[in-house]
Amino acid sequence: MIFSLEALQAGKGDSLILHYGKAKAPKFILIDGGPSGVFQGALTQRLKLLRAKHAQSDGKLDLEMLMVSHIDDDHINGVADLFGEMEKLAAKDQEIPYNIKTFWFNSFDETLDNLDDELKAALASVSSNALVTKASGVSDAVVASVGQGRDLRAAAIRLAIPPNSPFDGLVMAPGTGKPLNVKIDGDLTFTILTPSRQRLADLGKEWEKDVKKNPDREVLAAFADKSIPNLSSIVVLAKSTAGTMLLTGDARGDDILAGLEGAKLLKGGKLHVNLLKFPHHGSSNNMTRKFLEDITADHYVISANGEHDNPDAETIGMLCQARGAAAYTVHFTNERLRNSKKTGAAADIEAQVKKVLASHPSPKRKVVWRADPALSVCVNLGDKVNY
Repeated sequence: MIFSLEALQAGKGDSLILHYGKAKAPKFILIDGGPSGVFQGALTQRLKLLRAKHAQSDGKLDLEMLMVSHIDDDHINGVADLFGEMEKLAAKDQEIPYNIKTFWFNSFDETLDNLDDELKAALASVSSNALVTKASGVSDAVVASVGQGRDLRAAAIRLAIPPNSPFDGLVMAPGTGKPLNVKIDGDLTFTILTPSRQRLADLGKEWEKDVKKNPDREVLAAFADKSIPNLSSIVVLAKSTAGTMLLTGDARGDDILAGLEGAKLLKGGKLHVNLLKFPHHGSSNNMTRKFLEDITADHYVISANGEHDNPDAETIGMLCQARGAAAYTVHFTNERLRNSKKTGAAADIEAQVKKVLASHPSPKRKVVWRADPALSVCVNLGDKVNY
């Protein structure tokens, strides 16, 4: 059986392909599409290779699910490009090469659906204009991604892709102490960990309170940048007979722990999985040493290229300290880690990360770097992906 996570070269973002099922007839789930350039640079090439090898009788590649963990540009842009390509082909009455069976995505509008009309109008003003003053400290991409999320949902509707199946509305955990297990296909099950209904309600209240204090568009966007997208990330525990994968989006460590606790998955406050996809590209803002002591893995996947100091050397240090002499492997989508927004030694994230690894020697630890021109790194928990 196949059960593999392929992390594409997605620059500063995430673009993952989950492979599962029988080795002779594997199935695929696409999770996030990375920032601008990733669709043409890696994602479309990989999808074409998969289609050439595993197309159905109609010539299309089946994607059992396409999931966007949250609306940040470095996760959503490549999916927008994918949908754009599909719509262009449809407009020309040409064959669409992919059959997407469901689209899991909690758009910003849906997340804050309980806002009153005045606040919804304020939200619309934020997402309709991507220009932001420098004084606000908010990137154009963050503001644009709110509207981009709305456009993505509209494109999925036009392409007749079923939304959030089998949910009636948002993809979210009940937060009631009872696990929400969704059978995807065959022996693959997703346990939904975040966002919880309570987390979304709390975020809505915080956002509404902030808007009423100062309802100008820069403040609205700044609040969204800090809270709503990352804290509403869809986090799932993927389980099959071959193992377990904790797929975390950009969620915060305490929210992930709360989701695991709510799903009754922690034993004595701890859990071991076969694979952990590091949240938020290895940012130390989302991680603590205690989390890495309590939630352990055989494989850690970090998708980052050095932008925004990700992965943080501090995070790598916490991992080394938490795991000590244990056997584990860290998989990086890039070895050349540079923060282009800085100069000198501060820009050389690669040197910082390697220095931390060298300062915590461990004979049982392995480090895997994606090597150019490979499109990805792939972690195989079952049979090896060889296509």
